[in-house]
Amino acid sequence: MAGGRWRQRARGVLPYLVVAGSGFLLAYVAVYLFVFPSALVPTDRAVPDVVGLLASDAERTLRDAGFVPRAGEARINASVPPNTVLTQTPAATTVKPRGAPVVLDVARAP
Repeated sequence: MAGGRWRQRARGVLPYLVVAGSGFLLAYVAVYLFVFPSALVPTDRAVPDVVGLLASDAERTLRDAGFVPRAGEARINASVPPNTVLTQTPAATTVKPRGAPVVLDVARAP
């Protein structure tokens, strides 16, 4: 008979344990979502490769990807058309946060 009482108490307590555990889990998830949202929605992305594009096309590509294009040096280079992007900093495929600047060095006519 002692075994029956234990089972009866366990069955009476079980719903409270389930509710308490569910409430704790729900509260934990809510705190995680509101305190650490960047872990779930990362803003970091790879910088697109714009070397070889015209400066206007490169700037549009960077803006569409969420980056801020910045003018760098204008270098004399007779091997490519003027206003062609020669280098970019940071390099392509580097992971940076949205809104990070990308410096473009472009060619100019000799």
